[in-house]
Amino acid sequence: MIKPDIAIIFEESIPSEMFEGFENNIKADGLSLIIEPREPFGPMACPEWFIFPVIAAFIGKSYFDGFLKEAGKDHYQSLKESLSNLTNKVMSSPRIEPTLFGTQGKLSTNNPFSLAFSIHAEAEDGYTFKLLIPKSTSSCDYGLIANRFMEFLSDYHLGLQTLDSIGCAWQGERAPSNMIFVHYNPDKDSIEWLNEQNYR
Repeated sequence: MIKPDIAIIFEESIPSEMFEGFENNIKADGLSLIIEPREPFGPMACPEWFIFPVIAAFIGKSYFDGFLKEAGKDHYQSLKESLSNLTNKVMSSPRIEPTLFGTQGKLSTNNPFSLAFSIHAEAEDGYTFKLLIPKSTSSCDYGLIANRFMEFLSDYHLGLQTLDSIGCAWQGERAPSNMIFVHYNPDKDSIEWLNEQNYR
C-alpha cells in the first residue's frame, strides 16, 4: 500500500463532518489525501504514548519531498493553517479524550499529553515523529503547537533541523522503537524530543 501525502484517521464514532473544512482547504490536484474512519482498536497492552489516538493526522515525507516541490509554498501555508484550526477544534472538544482502564500500577500518573489527538509525520530511516499534544485546557494555544510542528517539519526536510538539534539522546545508535516522541516547549518556543520512559 502506498502511503498518502496527508491523512486523517479517526474512530468511527467521530462525525466525519468535523474534517470537511480541513479536506476542502487542502485538497489539490496531485495530492494523495485520505480521510477515513476506523474501528476502535479495543484493549491494548503498551505504554500510553504508543496508543493510537482517537484522531490522528499523518504527514508523509512525500508531501515535502514530492508534492510540495510542485505545488509551492501556498499549499504549505494552507495545510499549516488548516491543521492549526483542526487541532484547536479537536482539543476544544474534551469529550473526545478517552478514559483508560488498567490494573493497579500499570497506568501512568505522569502523562500530561492527550490521547484524543496527535500529529504523526514521517522522518528518515523508517522513523515517525509523533507530536504529543497537552490534554485539553483553556490556557493552551493548540494552534500554535501545530504551527511550530509544521515549521519544524519544513526545516527538518530542508536539512535545517536534525534529530540532534531537538535533543534526541538515545542510548545506542538507534531509537528503541520507530517512534520519535516530540512536544512543544513554550519556554523555548521550539519543538523538542521527549524520553518516553521518563513519563511511565
